[in-house]
Amino acid sequence: MAGRKNRYGYHEYRGRSGARPVLIFIIVLLAVLLAAGVAFMVLMGDYIKYTPTGIEIDWPWRSSPTPPPIASDPVVIETDDVVTVEPTPEPTPTPTPEPQYTPIGAVTVTAAQLRDGSAAQTAASAGADTIVVEMKGINGKIAWQSGAELAATLGVNAADDKTAQAVRDLAQSGNLYLVARVHCFRDPVLSNGKIGSLRTKKGKIWYDRRGVCWSSPADQQAADYLSALCLELADMGFDEILLDDAGYPWDGEVNVLATSDNRPEDRTVPVSAFLTRLSGELRAREVTLSVYAYEKLLPGEEVYSGLTAAVLAQNAGRVWLDQRVEPEHYESVLTAAGLDNPSARIVAPAASGREGSWYR
Repeated sequence: MAGRKNRYGYHEYRGRSGARPVLIFIIVLLAVLLAAGVAFMVLMGDYIKYTPTGIEIDWPWRSSPTPPPIASDPVVIETDDVVTVEPTPEPTPTPTPEPQYTPIGAVTVTAAQLRDGSAAQTAASAGADTIVVEMKGINGKIAWQSGAELAATLGVNAADDKTAQAVRDLAQSGNLYLVARVHCFRDPVLSNGKIGSLRTKKGKIWYDRRGVCWSSPADQQAADYLSALCLELADMGFDEILLDDAGYPWDGEVNVLATSDNRPEDRTVPVSAFLTRLSGELRAREVTLSVYAYEKLLPGEEVYSGLTAAVLAQNAGRVWLDQRVEPEHYESVLTAAGLDNPSARIVAPAASGREGSWYR
């Protein structure tokens, strides 16, 4: 095929155009891509998610992760037998029962009578069911070998433990009610040892009419020491601890005694605290705390000892009366203060002719 001549007289050759095959290729490629896209949309439609941030594809060949267990979901364990474990209930404390008081008839015996075995015969001869023995005297000495450290330090222990063994034997027999008499704060060994010493306004150690000096119910060391002795007596086998001189001095030149921490204005506070503590300790051992009373409780008069009717009624299991006080008067004021069953709980001298508890 001849072409046109140019201005130089040569023929120009024009062959087939090269753009047409490229165009056809692009069209075919686009058709293939469109078909593939349609097929993809049809096959993957269930796995495509449209979210606010774009399209997400959950590929089918990926395994779905197991969601973590919800904390609140109960864990169920299947077993052949179902066992129910009940929680162990807290034990209910058993309250200490209130003591029941019956009238007693008591006779006083000595430690020597305990050791030689004649105490039981003495009680039988007197028609008594109870014996009373002094286990701590007003000289501070005790009738047994105590385990209290202060007893050894002060040198007040007995030479042997025969009296204590005699008490254990009587307690084992169970034929008699046993009462230990303990002189408390009238104690020259404690006072001269500077343990709660009561002093005059001039700072000197005070002595009563019998020439004996006293310690103080407010002194913690003295109270701890007496508590330890009484608990030993309870463990020895005594049924009742009778406290003598359980408060402050009431007789003699008490007007010269100084007011101090050892002897405060309100003496009922340390006396009541001591008795409350000791009565609780003894009650836990099922042992009765009793108090010997000397002072006349007259209306309008100061109670020097601190052993008022209220203190006695609240803390003493029994109140033993000295022969210098009137049983009828004490029964009246103690009953008014809240002491019940006075015929059993007030122990008067046998010579008073009063019915109920008595001693000689």
